[in-house]
Amino acid sequence: MKKNRWIYYLLQVIALIICCSVAMVNAREIKMVTVDWPPFYGAKMEDEGVITVIVKTAFQRAGHNATVKFIPWARALKLVENRQYDILMGGYYSEERSKKYLYSAAIYNIEVGLVALKSLHVTHYSKLQELIPYTIGVSQGWVNNEEFDAADYLNKETATKPVLNVRKLLKKRVDMISISFDVFRYELLTMSGQRLNNIVFIQPPLSVSPIYLMVSLKSSQREEIINDFNQGLEAIKRDGTYHQILKKHGF
Repeated sequence: MKKNRWIYYLLQVIALIICCSVAMVNAREIKMVTVDWPPFYGAKMEDEGVITVIVKTAFQRAGHNATVKFIPWARALKLVENRQYDILMGGYYSEERSKKYLYSAAIYNIEVGLVALKSLHVTHYSKLQELIPYTIGVSQGWVNNEEFDAADYLNKETATKPVLNVRKLLKKRVDMISISFDVFRYELLTMSGQRLNNIVFIQPPLSVSPIYLMVSLKSSQREEIINDFNQGLEAIKRDGTYHQILKKHGF
C-alpha cells in the first residue's frame, strides 16, 4: 500500500515536470510596438499604461512574456507589417488594414463624444441639429464620426491639440468640446485643482471604437499569437483581473 502511494506521487511529479517543460517550450518572447498615447499607454506612464498592463497580463496567462517599444505610429505599422516586431498594440480596425494584418479580440472600447460644463445645462441630444446654437471645440486631424465631421452647419473651432480644447472649455471660450472621454479625464487630472464634478459627458457618444492587437499576415505565427492572446484576455476577464487593472489605473 505504501509502495503504491509512492508510485502515485512519483507519477504526479513526472506529470508536473512534463507540463512545465511543454509550457517552457511553447513560451515566446512577444515583441510589441506602438505610439505614445496617454492615458492608454506610453513610455513615461505608470506600468507603461493600462492597456499595456492588460495585454502583458493576457499574454502571461498564455505563458508568454511581452515587451513594448514606443515609436511614431507610421513606423510602427511598417515594422509590424514586415515582421520586425510581432505585434502592433492598440490599433483601430479598418478594411484597408485588414488586408495586411490579423486582428485580436477587442482589448478596450474608446468612447469619443461631447463634453461640456454642467452650467450649460445640456446632457443629451437626439440629433446633431440640436447642437447648432453652441460653439464646439474640435481637434485638428481627429476623427469623431462621419456625420459629425461632415456637419458644416455646426459652429466648430479647431485646436491643434486636445488639451488646448480642454483649457478653452474650462475658460468658457467654447460651449463644448469633442474628445475621447478617457483623454479628457486624463488631461483634467493633470491640471491642478480641476475636478469632474462640474463636468458633463453628453450622451450618446459620437463613436465607440474598440482597439486591438495587430499581427502581420506575413507572419507564420500570426494565428498562434492571436489565439493565445485571445484566450489569455478571456481568462483575465472571467476571473476579474481585467476589471481590477482598469480600476487600479482610474478607468
